[in-house]
This record gives sequence, structure tokens and C-alpha cells, in this order.
Amino acid sequence: MTDKPTPSLNLIERMAQRMAKQESAGAKPEINDVQTTAKNAEPAPRPEPAFARTESPMQPMTANVRRGPTAIGTPEISRRPTEGERSRQVNLDFRVLRQNGMITPDNMASVISNEFRGIKRKLLQKARDPETRVAVNNLIMVTSTLPGEGKTFTSINLAMSLAAERGLNVLLVDADIIRPSVGNMFKSTPKEGLTDLLNSASTKVSDVLCRCAEIPNLSVMFSGAATVNSPELISSGRMADLCTELSTRYPDRIVVLDTPPVLASPEPAQLASYVHQLIMVVAADQTDRHQLQKSLESVAACKNVSLLFNKAPRWNEAQYAPYYGYGYGASAANPAASP
Repeated sequence: MTDKPTPSLNLIERMAQRMAKQESAGAKPEINDVQTTAKNAEPAPRPEPAFARTESPMQPMTANVRRGPTAIGTPEISRRPTEGERSRQVNLDFRVLRQNGMITPDNMASVISNEFRGIKRKLLQKARDPETRVAVNNLIMVTSTLPGEGKTFTSINLAMSLAAERGLNVLLVDADIIRPSVGNMFKSTPKEGLTDLLNSASTKVSDVLCRCAEIPNLSVMFSGAATVNSPELISSGRMADLCTELSTRYPDRIVVLDTPPVLASPEPAQLASYVHQLIMVVAADQTDRHQLQKSLESVAACKNVSLLFNKAPRWNEAQYAPYYGYGYGASAANPAASP
């Protein structure tokens, strides 16, 4: 039998045999034409497994997980910043506070501090819901019959005393835009304040709110720039809306408003209908009975009015002060003094 001649192979079959021999010998197939085409075209490279070139396959996986939320666009859960976090910071002027016989954060054992403890206890009883402990009647207006009776003295001391409570935030508002004086107790106060908030619909509460550096849970809203129509702003409907907003925004907030004297300005009579509690400061030997009665009739829209007797002569309390640790010292406040 004669061997049949081996049929000739075409180009493709010869190439296949050549590649099979190279693979069996452990050599890399030569496909230069294909590689050259790929380099010239420069298509998007196929992603290789991250662990193919690393000693530990878990390391790049961990790195990918850390970048995951940003890479795939997963929304991050963020906490809404409070007004105090968004607001600027102001500092108390300790020298001015001491000169006016007022409470300072470094002397909470003074006589004046103890006196305002008793005042705030009565206010908090009416402000908080007895069951939920939420501040519901939390708008407190401080005024007087005539100028110079100590309403600002009372407002600032009351705000600092309330801010000493745990779990309670206090907002002090200088609503006496005719003769503002709350800013005198602070350093480098901003020009923006209540009037700017009432004048501009685009201004937010957080834009004019300041946080006290020495008392973190005490915020202050200063009076702002005075304008021709500033008195009308206090009695406007926008002021009523602002009072509602300040009262209902946070359940743990007490708002103290320092307002003009009743007989010196008609605005406090309108403000009395917006607030829950009202403190009428009465100075000793300054306001007569007729003036006080007239001012109380003007603010009768507020159903909860309290009288605070100020500038009273000191009474002998030496037998009580040593036991509780309260007494008059070199740095103690003078309860009879007021700005």
C-alpha cells in the first residue's frame, strides 16, 4: 500500500498548527497584528481584578468600600445643623457686667444669681407642660412702665439664669429698637439683627442669630439697624409670625424679649398679645401707682403678667447667706443696681 500524499494545508490551518506547537512548548503566541491594532485603536481597557496584582486581595476591596458612597453617588446621611451651629459667635463683656452688678458665668453663687433662680423657677413652672416637660408657654416679654427701671438688667440676668438649666436653650431678643442696650453687655456686636429680619423677606433667623461663646446654650438676637419705620416693625404681622416661629421651632427653647417701656412706646401693648408671659419691672421710688395701673391696662392682652420689684433696699439676710453659700463679696453683684 502506498502512502497517500499529505494534503496541503491552507494558511489558516498552518497558523493554527503553529500556535498549537507554541502553546505546548510554553511560549506566548505571537499575534503581533492583533496587538498592533489594539494599540492603535486605544479602546477602553478592560478592568482587571484588583487582587490580581496584589499580595492580599482584601486590601483594594477595603479601599473601594471607603470610596463607595462618593463613587456610586449614594447620598450621605447628614444631621441638620442647629441655629446655634450656623450662627456667629459673640463674647460677653465681663467688665461691663460686673460694673452693672449683673450675673457672670464665673460667679453663679452671687446674691443676684440666687435671686434670679427664684424668679426663673416660677416662670419655668408656667412655661413647661407638666406632662411632657416641653416648653409651650415659652415667650417671655420683659418691660417696664418708664425708662430706667431695669428691664434690660432683668432681661439679661434672666436669660443667663435660664441658660444655666440643663437641657434648655435660651434666646435673648433685643426688641427695644428705639434704645437698644443688650449689645452693651457684649463685645464686637454685629450690626444685623431684628430689624433686618423684619425688613427683608430673604433674611433668615440664622442670619441674625449669635451664639454666646461663654454660655453655649444662650443665643442672642440684637436689635439691628434702626430705620424710620422701626417702631412699626415691632407691631407688624411679620413680628407676630416671627414670635410664633421662635416659639415653635424647638421644644426646649425659652425666648426672652427685652421690649421698650410701656408708657414710652405704644409697641409693647401690641407685643403683649404675641407672648405667653410678661414681666413688668417696677423700680422702687420711681413709678407711682397711677402710672403702673395705666401700663398694666395697656398690656392686658397677655393673660399672664408678673411684677418684679427692682432697686429695692437691701434687707438683712446675713443669717441665711452663710448656710447656702451666697453672700456679698468683692465680686458679688449689687441687686439694687441696674443700667
